[in-house]
Amino acid sequence: MGLLADMELAPIEANAVQRALQRFGGTAFGTAVISGVIGPLDRMVHRSTQGRATAGSLFGAMPVVMLTTVGARSGEKRVQPLNAIPHEGDVALVGTNFGSGKVPAWAHNLRATPEATLTYGDRELAVVATEIEEAEHDRVFAAAIRIYAGYARYRREATNDIPIFHLKAKGPE
Repeated sequence: MGLLADMELAPIEANAVQRALQRFGGTAFGTAVISGVIGPLDRMVHRSTQGRATAGSLFGAMPVVMLTTVGARSGEKRVQPLNAIPHEGDVALVGTNFGSGKVPAWAHNLRATPEATLTYGDRELAVVATEIEEAEHDRVFAAAIRIYAGYARYRREATNDIPIFHLKAKGPE
């Protein structure tokens, strides 16, 4: 059993409105609008629904998880809502940073300290992240595009290598 089963993380079937919002989010204008508000909005909806939903799950039918990392420089806990991509029974996270060409802070944090916490709904699990190498990178990215088509534009416009991390439940020590 992997994280998907442990967290009861299942694909969300998008309705017509959610599909339209996903298409809008995948445009350059939509990305500009959404990138500035989705993180805080995800956190607010997550808190107000006691972990049952995020803005991304409600409006875009995205399987959004909360990733808690340790800041690479600050050493402080950082929480980031991210789309969960199913990968080998576990979860992959794609570091597109909305196609900005910058590696997201959470990716730097995972590179420095691969141990993190993943929260979905009322489930919280200790995880260990491994950066995905070239061989499976394209396969995972294709799976990400099936969940959110906007990733295709992010990849086309990226000026950097987009990191992808495979998260597995942390075993007993």
